[in-house]
Amino acid sequence: MNRKLPVLAVGASILLVAGCDSGPQPAPPRRADAAHKPAPSAKGFELPAHARLLVPETSDSSDLALARFTPRQGTYTVYARCTGKGNVSIVDADRPEEEPIRVTCNGVDTAGLVHSELEAQSLRMRVHGGAATWTVAVVDGAQDV
Repeated sequence: MNRKLPVLAVGASILLVAGCDSGPQPAPPRRADAAHKPAPSAKGFELPAHARLLVPETSDSSDLALARFTPRQGTYTVYARCTGKGNVSIVDADRPEEEPIRVTCNGVDTAGLVHSELEAQSLRMRVHGGAATWTVAVVDGAQDV
């Protein structure tokens, strides 16, 4: 009988553990996925760590055509900021009749999702109404902003 007692004790503890199961338990809080953690870039934008850059951070204080790019998913995210007394807009160079994206100077960074065709995109930075310095980066796909 003494030989069976340890086996019964182990069996009873397994039953107790199994018997305490009250159904599905909520998952423990997940740690932030490294792919979604913002990574500060050289000039200060907090871009997603593993994002595919379509246009790397670029800065200037005059009008400039950005490098053409083609989004893989039909969407891209634009990050922009400006400082100064002028006004800055991002214009679709292939569709100048469309409403430009306005970037507020001396405020918070601008970030926006753009839906597009799966074709080459051509953006142009425009400075008007005074002096302003802008910085912009374009990331493939929809990013949390």
